[in-house]
Amino acid sequence: MDVNEKKQLDHKKKVRIGLLMGILCALYWGIWYVPGNSAWSLDILVDLQGNLADTSLSLDMQTIVACIFITGFNAIFCALVLFIWNGGLKKLPEFKRELVEVRGASKYFMMAGICGACAVSGTYLAAFNLSSGFAAIAGLLYPIIGTIMSVLYLKQKVSKRGYLAIIVLLVGGITLYAGSIITGGVTGGEGTNPTIGLIGGVMAAVGWGFEGVCAGKALVFCEPDVGLHLRFLFEAIFWAIVMCVLAVCGVPIFSTVGEFLDPATFFIFILLGLSFAWCYVTWYKSFPLLGVARGQAVGSLYAACAVLFLCLFCGPQSALGYTDETMAVIVGSTIAGLVICLIGSFLLASEDTEGLVSLRERGD
Repeated sequence: MDVNEKKQLDHKKKVRIGLLMGILCALYWGIWYVPGNSAWSLDILVDLQGNLADTSLSLDMQTIVACIFITGFNAIFCALVLFIWNGGLKKLPEFKRELVEVRGASKYFMMAGICGACAVSGTYLAAFNLSSGFAAIAGLLYPIIGTIMSVLYLKQKVSKRGYLAIIVLLVGGITLYAGSIITGGVTGGEGTNPTIGLIGGVMAAVGWGFEGVCAGKALVFCEPDVGLHLRFLFEAIFWAIVMCVLAVCGVPIFSTVGEFLDPATFFIFILLGLSFAWCYVTWYKSFPLLGVARGQAVGSLYAACAVLFLCLFCGPQSALGYTDETMAVIVGSTIAGLVICLIGSFLLASEDTEGLVSLRERGD
């Protein structure tokens, strides 16, 4: 076997590992929506919303503050899980070195953390105001942003098939949004605003798309496990600052923090931290192996996993957010949008192994 053949085999092996990482990401990401959906019924969130109702904040602002709370502690618990993870891998010295040194990696992971903060908060806004199923599928549009930016900024190559996939994803997104726009979203939930839910879906897609590009750039300087820990640390710091500012302004955002001692609450947030941290571990590991565009495309299978897990554990009505009057339109547009988006992701991710290797090499 000559050197070129050995190099091709090594590349094919890396691509297969990258595909496996993307599939595992989809599973962990999908299951994350189950504790995320359950968190809204916990006493800690119910009491917080009750305390916010006693303020002069509008209903929409109360929802946004509640989303900031749950997103912030989601990031904090993820950072704690990754602290244990990197401690077990004996990578904490490298984490400290990357954190202290002012270099490219820290800068890009800080931007990735802010983009991720936008995406996760948007997801919770979409889940509360529309449904968890809508929030999951709306995020499927993130490969569009990731693909476009990886071409423009990271100079990675995307084939004509990839651009066709972007068009298909756009059609899927329009189909998904059409159902909620036509019906006005969920009408039975107190304090819900379908418009904010739709905006939240856009925030999820844009945030995760840009985060993938920032991470793809940062991973040139830093290995995934350490880089991921930096990303969640920066997001946790960002939300801590936001929550402290709100508290100083008189918003009782920390009024229910003591309820984390409740076993049920702590268990749900631990599940949030574990599932999301593991999702990100596998997601970030796929980027150096597949490239940002294809890593995001394979990971986008999470939407199908999320809808399946939500229907299984929470029931289809809670998962998709329909009423008796809107069931046909909401369920129809959700399923159609999901299928079309998955076809787009499949087109983007299913080029043969040699094509992936060739494109990845030219993109480095």
